[in-house]
Amino acid sequence: MVPIWLCIFTIFSSFLFYKTSCELITSLPGQPPNIIFKQYSGYIITNSQHGRSLFYYFVEADSENATSLPLTLWLNGGPGCSSVGFGAFMEHGPFQPGKDGRLIKNKYSWNLESNMLYVESPIGVGFSYSNTSSDYTNWDDVATAKENLQFILNWLEKFPEYKNSELFLAGESYAGHYIPQLTILLLDYNRKPNVKPIKLKSIALGNPLLDLEISVKSSEYLWSHGAISDELLTMKRTICNETRLLLESIHNNMSNECSEVWELTNEEMGSDTDMGDLLAPICVSSGAAGQLGVLGTLATIHKKDVRKIGDPCLTDRINMYLNKPEVQKALHANTTHLPYAWDFCLGHLQYQRGDLAINVIPLLSNILKENIQVLLYSGDQDTKIPLTQTRKIAKLLARDLKLVALDKYGPWYDDMQIGGWSQSYGGVIEGKNVTYLTFATVRGAAHEVPYTSPSQALTLFRAFLKGQPPSRRNNTIRANKLHNPIDMMNLFSIAI
Repeated sequence: MVPIWLCIFTIFSSFLFYKTSCELITSLPGQPPNIIFKQYSGYIITNSQHGRSLFYYFVEADSENATSLPLTLWLNGGPGCSSVGFGAFMEHGPFQPGKDGRLIKNKYSWNLESNMLYVESPIGVGFSYSNTSSDYTNWDDVATAKENLQFILNWLEKFPEYKNSELFLAGESYAGHYIPQLTILLLDYNRKPNVKPIKLKSIALGNPLLDLEISVKSSEYLWSHGAISDELLTMKRTICNETRLLLESIHNNMSNECSEVWELTNEEMGSDTDMGDLLAPICVSSGAAGQLGVLGTLATIHKKDVRKIGDPCLTDRINMYLNKPEVQKALHANTTHLPYAWDFCLGHLQYQRGDLAINVIPLLSNILKENIQVLLYSGDQDTKIPLTQTRKIAKLLARDLKLVALDKYGPWYDDMQIGGWSQSYGGVIEGKNVTYLTFATVRGAAHEVPYTSPSQALTLFRAFLKGQPPSRRNNTIRANKLHNPIDMMNLFSIAI
């Protein structure tokens, strides 16, 4: 435990040391031994008048010279879901809670390649809070983007050794709103006179909500995977599609037609099918499962998913772990003793529902025009925001910006196995060379890609940081053999 007097001393000495030892995590409860990278967590004040503070968890790169590696800021979606619970402890952080309560080292942690900064945003999410009660009502995308920009600026003042680092922004689901809107503000900030520009390089959006008219339509995907009937597919095409259903839900005005389609969808897919992952098993543990509660109507885009690889009850263990007093103490979290337990999504925040209908595609066009590379990736088992819809948006962007395909649509590799399929685009926009826009699927992944396909996600992340499309392997010989009619007949006869 760090003495109070030492905290006070280091705060007054912050003009020399910038960050206090109170933010350094000496060790998390149950942490494995021999961890060489440093971890920090705590609060960054984004508005002193209102008393708004965003909670962060920062994991330095697992390297002897962490500051030589990039800085990646990660945001989860919702709107209103925790980047610490989802991103850090469930997806690609260094540790995951095991069955015995101890932390297990994640061998696919993204801090192998980058310094990782997880932010619980906006206020009211996870441990982030405001002392002004009105801040919790009618929060929206504009306010979130402004707060996130202020967070970055204030965080860099506390960690000045990362001011010269290349910055990458990444997130998933409703972060398809958060990240592009934050990117535009960062680019505007860099154009201001007498400021040190932030070295923003690229953004990555996983299974992102970009345009409600396109992103959430999943009927064709569900039907092609055998999850709904021919009759229900027709109803979704002609009576009530997913966009209309979500809009009516947002405005609390569900029509009889959409109610019928929704009820039939639940009946055909079954109550034990996760809407974000067709292949996921359910958690059958009787322990913490009942403690998670309902995530709420606004968490429909980014609800918790369960895992195919490993124990599907990981989310339950994370919930219990982050609510332990000794864990919160080690994280320097919940210092104001919030009147509610930590949870994955929403907390006490009331988010502006109409913002879900904002079309973010024009922002992505503007970002590409600024020569900021964009990666759109999709888990191929996600039914909330299917790969088919994100691929349509990638093609729309390429067409509207007159980008050309830099490669053919084809497989990329994670070691010796196909990691997914991808296509990249590049060209010249308004006289500037645009390196590329990439769309990539991730094989076997669901709504939270690193959660269900951790190895493939790390491989894709490495390519993203290098500014390259995911690696292709030369498969010419194998392809030629399969294109030989005689070989194809032999293959078919063996198969039957």
